[in-house]
Amino acid sequence: MSFNSTDYLQSQINKQYHQQPELNSVVRTLGELLPLDANITDDVIKKIITSDIDTLQMLVKEQHVSYADIAAVFYNRVVLHKDYHAVISLNHAVVEKAKQCAYSDDHDPLYGIPVLVKDNVSTTDLPTTAGAVRLKDFYPKQDAEVIQSLKKKGALILGKTNLSEWANFMTTDSANGFSARGGQTMNPFGDYDVGGSSSGSAVAASLGLSPVAIGTETAGSVIYPASQNGVVGLKPTLGTVSQAGIIPIAKAHDTAGPMARNVKDCFYLFQAMTTITETLKQHTKALTDYCFGFLNGTEIKEAYRNEDDTLLAQVKAALSQQDVTVRDVLIDASAYQIDITDVLVYQFNEGVSEFFKDETVPLTLQDIYQFNQTDLTNYAPYGQDLIKQAMETKLTKEVIDQMIATHQKMATKALDEAFETIDVLVTLSNYATTLYAASGYPALTIPGLKRASGEPVGITFIMKANQDVELLHVGQLIEQISL
Repeated sequence: MSFNSTDYLQSQINKQYHQQPELNSVVRTLGELLPLDANITDDVIKKIITSDIDTLQMLVKEQHVSYADIAAVFYNRVVLHKDYHAVISLNHAVVEKAKQCAYSDDHDPLYGIPVLVKDNVSTTDLPTTAGAVRLKDFYPKQDAEVIQSLKKKGALILGKTNLSEWANFMTTDSANGFSARGGQTMNPFGDYDVGGSSSGSAVAASLGLSPVAIGTETAGSVIYPASQNGVVGLKPTLGTVSQAGIIPIAKAHDTAGPMARNVKDCFYLFQAMTTITETLKQHTKALTDYCFGFLNGTEIKEAYRNEDDTLLAQVKAALSQQDVTVRDVLIDASAYQIDITDVLVYQFNEGVSEFFKDETVPLTLQDIYQFNQTDLTNYAPYGQDLIKQAMETKLTKEVIDQMIATHQKMATKALDEAFETIDVLVTLSNYATTLYAASGYPALTIPGLKRASGEPVGITFIMKANQDVELLHVGQLIEQISL
């Protein structure tokens, strides 16, 4: 059953909406609703939930609301929308922390702003579970470096988001957005594939459970759920965001990435997660200064669904109406055939052992596997064949290192040849995941399209390594035109 095929999608929809396993391991409650000050009326609540970060900061600056009000409103919104299973745990101290925040023009844009974080990113004040029951009480000794960076800039950790368990590298029979600890994440637009593995972060951003959310990606795990839930998602250039303190699949491909309802907020989170000093304002090119190359050819069209040619034609027409140069691009077909599975299998086993080795109780994949085997119905209802495969791998470091180098060379060569004649590559959703996963190049998906059924589809743009901020600038320009 190939990705995006009718059978694959129907199988996912059945699992996610019609055949959910009944578990006793799922988090049942996130907390009680918090009391709000009398001035926080329904209109003010709506204003807070729908505002971008700049507007939220202005509301505080002009003393219409406080940071504590903002934190309480988003906390309550998570509680009210718990049945979407987008959030696994809430930070019950977030409002008290927000009360200590005071506005200053000198602060980072994320100062005092609630952030939801995928539950494979280490936080010392909330469990870090990767969606696994075995880790339900696991409190890491240190925050992940991205969390340390956010806290230094004054951001508030609101809670942890659900995910496809073990970032969707537990079983080949998985349901996107499902974990034994968090349950089944649901798409807010209807009975559509929620995507994975950063399902909870995408749904949280879509529902306005927080202004921004952090996801992680190995191969499509930010881009696909962002596309499916109508939000912005950036898969950064490999190495731009620290992976220290994030439960890994494969260090050769893993990266955390920001998700938000608009590109500027996505940039603010990206900036707060990293040490970059580059800003959006530094980029002043107009849309007409870029040449857009639409990925074409038999290989990428194998992932297309029925309406995709029409949707891409719609994007082309919108760009052409703005006098933007667009053309079709064929890249080396062999790049689409890159298969990173062996890399993931080998590095998952190695990475999990390395991640947990200094914790109070060191863990290996074998420990996880054996624990799950004690109650498969509640701990691994879809199986755990990928965990078994990884822990039993006979692959060697030498073979894997050579494979990684070969894949990167192939993907980089194919993309760089395209970039000789165009500035930005264009596709839908995560159809070109193999290319940017293997090369390490950045990809950005932004909302704007829907299928006839109402299912969202993201438009995805790819640029060269370390052009992340310019890619976000391009995304801002695209946001301003009608698709």
